[in-house]
Amino acid sequence: MGKRERPLSWPTIVTCPSEVTAISMADGYARVTGQPQAVIIHVDVGTQALGQGVHNASIGRVPVFIFAGMCPYTESGELKGSRTEYMHWLQEAPDQKAIVRQYCRHTAEIRTGLNVKQSVTRALQFATSAPKGPVYLAAAREVLAEEIRPYALNQEQWKPLGPSALSRDAVHEIAAALIHAESPLVITGYSGRDRRTPELLVALADLIPGLRVHDTGGSDVCFPFSHPASLGFRLAFDKCATEADVIFMLDCDVPWIPSRNPPSQDAKIYHVDVDPLNQQISVSFFPANGRWKSDSFTALGQIVECIQNNRSWKAQLEDSQIVARREKVAHSHWVRLRQIAARALLGDDEPLTAHNIGYLLRKHLPPSTTFVVEAVTASQDLHDQLQPSRPGSWINCGGTGIGWSNGAALGVKMALDDSQKDVSNGSSLVCQVVGDGSFMCAAPSSALWVGSKYNIPVMTIVLNNGGWKAPRNSTELVYPDGLNKDATDEELNISFRPSPNYAALAEAAAPGSEKGFAEKWMKGVRVSCVGGLIAALEEGRARVSDEKKSMLIEVLM
Repeated sequence: MGKRERPLSWPTIVTCPSEVTAISMADGYARVTGQPQAVIIHVDVGTQALGQGVHNASIGRVPVFIFAGMCPYTESGELKGSRTEYMHWLQEAPDQKAIVRQYCRHTAEIRTGLNVKQSVTRALQFATSAPKGPVYLAAAREVLAEEIRPYALNQEQWKPLGPSALSRDAVHEIAAALIHAESPLVITGYSGRDRRTPELLVALADLIPGLRVHDTGGSDVCFPFSHPASLGFRLAFDKCATEADVIFMLDCDVPWIPSRNPPSQDAKIYHVDVDPLNQQISVSFFPANGRWKSDSFTALGQIVECIQNNRSWKAQLEDSQIVARREKVAHSHWVRLRQIAARALLGDDEPLTAHNIGYLLRKHLPPSTTFVVEAVTASQDLHDQLQPSRPGSWINCGGTGIGWSNGAALGVKMALDDSQKDVSNGSSLVCQVVGDGSFMCAAPSSALWVGSKYNIPVMTIVLNNGGWKAPRNSTELVYPDGLNKDATDEELNISFRPSPNYAALAEAAAPGSEKGFAEKWMKGVRVSCVGGLIAALEEGRARVSDEKKSMLIEVLM
């Protein structure tokens, strides 16, 4: 076994009872580190069991290396590894790679051990080159059993593609348009994945009075909520797109909804992205006066430097009428913060809503907390109240395969712990905030068991509103005056009533300590009012941060 032969250089393997837990953990770990994580699965059935996790990694631009076995291709002992079990005839798919090909940056079969390292390293190049994403390799047992001479590759010669920059003309065109605009707007989505980029976006906003920044993806902290230029996070629908005369789209899949809030016909639009044509999305007709393929950190650095070095532009930006726009934007931001604060009702007996839940999480958990959020219909209100400003402090899926956060929160916590082993102030608290529909959807008992087995302490907040609310919202957008308007959740078949006891489920799935139930690794509690949540958060903070044990708080809404 490799672990015995090379104990100090063998990869850490985490056993996951469910494949969707495995790929979601790999997804979460890669979100923090930017480095690809491997998922090993069982032939065609294991590939199918990855489910929505492959979609999430693909849409979310996450490097994940997936390796699967294949059925042996000999059946009478012709080669070592030939078929020996009943299942070897049943699990041979006509094209196993096709199960996930449309979601992957690269799929291939390893057909001989003689070039296995080249095959793996090439796949990793695809996974880590922009736009990053999952890759899939498969190999039959005869290949895996092949005996070869040891050999090595010089990894310095197998690096991913380097970041691409804008041309000088493109930099000047975008910068000039933003400077001469009366109402400039930046719409972003993934730019915060590079933790250096928010600082550059702040520099751009500070240079151009009146510029505002709108986050449509909610995937990462792309711009600090606390900055006066911030318009916060909305899932592509916000009137700001209709009001801007110049729009700079930066690493963004869906900047607006054409049928609901399209920009003015006269607006000038510029688009910079690592995948500006959305090559894996067949219908994506967002117009732009200029479109360039470039890394957001590199492009922003070029634009900021161009403005800073242009004396004529700097003088123009110091004009009193233009400077006055900064005060207008700051006042608008202040008013918005006041409105957001007013929505959080905080009396001890107040029922719990997304607004007071988000407010209490921000007030009662440490500033260093990393929030892994999968709250679907509540995510925008939670973002308003959590007001994330530190790069990396808010991580959302980016895709739409629900159940992602069950495993992703564990991967995020593992990555943070690994990156902070040499830091004296300890690791960050990770708080998973998940709707009950998402929590149920992706093997929660598997994720809870993995957390207990490998001692990955996470605070989980399950928002129990009794079912799926997103389908109701979607239906109303198409039929605003339809029969659905006064239909019950039961009539729409989106109800989870009577509700499972998620707190009890968590304790049962992760019993933890061999010393007995009294020293259980996971504690579950149910709360239904502000006072109850405050008490649970205080207990959970001490339990997760100090005792290094997990806690699940089920919030009855």
